[in-house]
Amino acid sequence: MRRLPLLVVLLGGTLAAPCAFAQTSSYNARVAGAQTEPPAPFVITDLAPFDNPWGLDFLPDGRIVVTEKSDHMYIVNSRGAKMPVTGLPVSVGANGGGGQSGFHDVAVPATYAKDHVLWFSYVAKAADGNNHLTLAKARVVEASNTAHIENLTIVWQEPSKWSVRGQPGARIAFAPDGKHVFLSVGDGDIPDVNQDRGFTAQLPDSGLGKIIRLNLDGSTPSDNPNASQGGVAGQIWASGFRNPYGLAFSEDGKLWETEMGPSSGDEFNQIVKGGNYGWPLVSNGNHYPSDAYMPGQPYPRHDTAPQYVQPSAYWGWFPTANSMSPSGLVFYKGKQFPQWQGSALLGSTSSVALYRVVLDASGNVTGVERYGRDAAGVYTGSVRAIKVNPSNGSIWYVRGGSDGMLRKIMPKT
Repeated sequence: MRRLPLLVVLLGGTLAAPCAFAQTSSYNARVAGAQTEPPAPFVITDLAPFDNPWGLDFLPDGRIVVTEKSDHMYIVNSRGAKMPVTGLPVSVGANGGGGQSGFHDVAVPATYAKDHVLWFSYVAKAADGNNHLTLAKARVVEASNTAHIENLTIVWQEPSKWSVRGQPGARIAFAPDGKHVFLSVGDGDIPDVNQDRGFTAQLPDSGLGKIIRLNLDGSTPSDNPNASQGGVAGQIWASGFRNPYGLAFSEDGKLWETEMGPSSGDEFNQIVKGGNYGWPLVSNGNHYPSDAYMPGQPYPRHDTAPQYVQPSAYWGWFPTANSMSPSGLVFYKGKQFPQWQGSALLGSTSSVALYRVVLDASGNVTGVERYGRDAAGVYTGSVRAIKVNPSNGSIWYVRGGSDGMLRKIMPKT
């Protein structure tokens, strides 16, 4: 990532307007005894191979839509047979390019059975010649075991003049009321624009490092925090994010996010309206050892700046780095794992594991479980995106990488 200047350490929280939020205690998932690694109560079945898969979601008939970063989308049946979806827009990840950026998430709205419209996100080279995160929707047409999209509509495109280099975020979540769509937007791997303008995740006229909330037609909801300001400022629901790679609603209607920190400092956040989560002014991670500025030194911690919302759980330095690089996020609801009801399931890419985060009725984190490789040899691999089958409660995820795989999790019994 781009290295942050010493300015971030010296200024602390002074570049952002103070926001008062009720603070909850951060849950340090690496305190001895707080995170456990029990034997996996599940078995994993491989369904279909993929090349750098990124997103997945369920169609109403139980089939699964899977995206690959290099501009591919497939509809997969329960036996693992893949049907390509053609006609996709071109992203910067076409032909395997684009670094972290390319074709990303896919989301099936509640209206799909009626209108067959899918939503998806990707990083595209826009008219200004720069790479911008884009949210779009299109109708899926199936005939004779083929599928293609038509009536492509760009709903939103990040408007800043800077070109995204990585850390796109790009997760899509529909509000439980079915009236709004949320999009997580990373800082684009350009956290500091310059010392005069400040930091992208803190700029009110940039969509970078934000969570965006829109009406389904792309317009700005009148009850957004700064709707009256218009433009991208009116579309921002929350700010101060580095790389928000997970976004999902819990059963009680609360919005949650998972975020890759810098060198450690990964976060699990409850998203509040108008909240500022502090990046890059605060973090529970450290600068990378190779940073030109403050190499290996800690960022100012969240608990030193109460104007920023603290993470509900984080993985930090205690005293050595413990990164898990969270990716996909889903809340469990189903019959297959009744003991997991209401828990958050987090994908992880660096620690190649599946995490279960236990929440109480108030939304406080009370425990964390990690499932990677247990004594019985259950090995999850890198979990890039994860969903629960709404019809039967089975858990499905895509293992990331060039040897990616669509996989199903079911109880051992």
